[in-house]
Amino acid sequence: MQRERFLVKSSGDNEDGARVGLRKLFELAGTHKSSVIVVPAFTHIKNSMFATVLPEPLAKVLIKDRKVTLDNGHTVELCSQATLKNFQRADAYLSLWGSTHAVEDVEALTRWTSHILVAWIPADAEKWAQANAVQVI
Repeated sequence: MQRERFLVKSSGDNEDGARVGLRKLFELAGTHKSSVIVVPAFTHIKNSMFATVLPEPLAKVLIKDRKVTLDNGHTVELCSQATLKNFQRADAYLSLWGSTHAVEDVEALTRWTSHILVAWIPADAEKWAQANAVQVI
């Protein structure tokens, strides 16, 4: 199976980097049936940058329901790193503010075809980028 890996050269609470990662995930909605946004934790997510980088109606639905279905039938789900084990069947994953551990957890899943990383700490992306064919976006 061919896998695509995308790295957003950003770190920390950079809103532009988060937007680039989210934009790529929604671009993939045209060719993928499902995707998952993996965040470090749900604690205070509604008061975080997550609520400001997405359009407000979409952010509210994702934060409240943890799932949204787009007009084309594509589903986007929201999970934390701790609950990722319950979201193993998606086509695409966005590790938003991902750590080394989050990247390893997504990489260990068997069904995905696209993985996007917006790292919190730049060093967390280095090993992954060196070990894989990563497209920088």
